[in-house]
Amino acid sequence: MRALIEDGSWSPRSRLPSETELARRFGMSRPVIRQALARLRDDGLIQSRQGSGSFVLEPIDGRDVAPSQVAFPAISSFADITAFASFREGMEGEIAAAAALNRTEAQLGAIASVLARLDDKKPLSDRPQDDFDFHLAVAAATGNPFFINSLSSLREHMMMGMSLIWNFSADSADFRSTVGKHHRAVYAAIAKRDDGAARAAMKEHLQWASARMFKG
Repeated sequence: MRALIEDGSWSPRSRLPSETELARRFGMSRPVIRQALARLRDDGLIQSRQGSGSFVLEPIDGRDVAPSQVAFPAISSFADITAFASFREGMEGEIAAAAALNRTEAQLGAIASVLARLDDKKPLSDRPQDDFDFHLAVAAATGNPFFINSLSSLREHMMMGMSLIWNFSADSADFRSTVGKHHRAVYAAIAKRDDGAARAAMKEHLQWASARMFKG
């Protein structure tokens, strides 16, 4: 949620989804969502109004990044791209494995919901966000706030690569089929609580995506 506020996806003065909707989207219980909202209030990012919900506050000039937001270096060279791809493969492989071991039925349902959105016929502009939401839903299923915050903080980095791949390949039926097959393999392993298969499926997906991006 913090990443969505700080990157402008949830704009100032906009109303946040209800606790029920947030719990469904992120695959978490309502008590966990309430704790997250309380943290956002404490950090001055949102304001809750009785009977009306929570609203994003206007940014304060000079406000420091909150301690829970991880600061990653910018990607500015080919070497950075390859280093980031390697980093993602290692981290997200472990995220998928942890999700398989710790996920709840609600979190599994949240992953399935994102998969359904990716299968919908929708505008190309929505695809990168749905793709990122899939990876974030897998992270949420770990129940580990360090994994969740790290992936949320990497949204800008990940969306850059995802946007490039989808823009160049979205018209390819083979591309869409392969992406769907990889995502479903990750989901199936998490559903079976097979951490080894989940790790392998996520790594295979990311290796394929990197090769696709580098080859164009």
